[in-house]
Amino acid sequence: MRAAKTREVLYIQLLALLRTSPTPRGRRNLAEELKIGEGVARALLEAGRHLGHIYIMRGGAKITEAGDTFLRDIFATCKIGAVVPMNDAGKYLCGKRCLAFIIDDKIPNAVAMRDELVRLGACGALIVEKQEDLVLPPTYEKLRKYIPQLAENLSEHLSQGQSAVVTCGETYADAMSFIQIRCKNLLTGDEENPADM
Repeated sequence: MRAAKTREVLYIQLLALLRTSPTPRGRRNLAEELKIGEGVARALLEAGRHLGHIYIMRGGAKITEAGDTFLRDIFATCKIGAVVPMNDAGKYLCGKRCLAFIIDDKIPNAVAMRDELVRLGACGALIVEKQEDLVLPPTYEKLRKYIPQLAENLSEHLSQGQSAVVTCGETYADAMSFIQIRCKNLLTGDEENPADM
């Protein structure tokens, strides 16, 4: 059974989805992509509007500059540098929606992290580190040996010493499971931190 997401994690995922979207998104679409009911989507959107993080118009919702700043601050606290849409990764991994989470640290146990991401809903995940080349821990084989196009796309976003956690799923809720791992304990005050995996 999947762990329940807190409203705070859902809100961060909603803002992240709005930030990565080139066009406004409607309540129904957001509910489908985040695997939540329309009532929950409505409540999250209204809360975001009230906080000045979300602009709601007839054609859908967009993140505001204040919302973008808030999301950047949350991601900095959760140690997520950037979230980059990588939907083309789905043809190599799985799913329709793929995101690359750029982080400044390494994932100590890539296999355990991948397993946790899949347990939370991702259909697949790939942990990549930027050394002299992009490598796949724990074997440290070069990514370009297996998926040259993905290696090329990811290298545009990674600097030396950074890592990327590429997660894919049928919806953005599945692809955003890394946010749940990195940010949930920060928001709930739990001491155990799965991000240390």
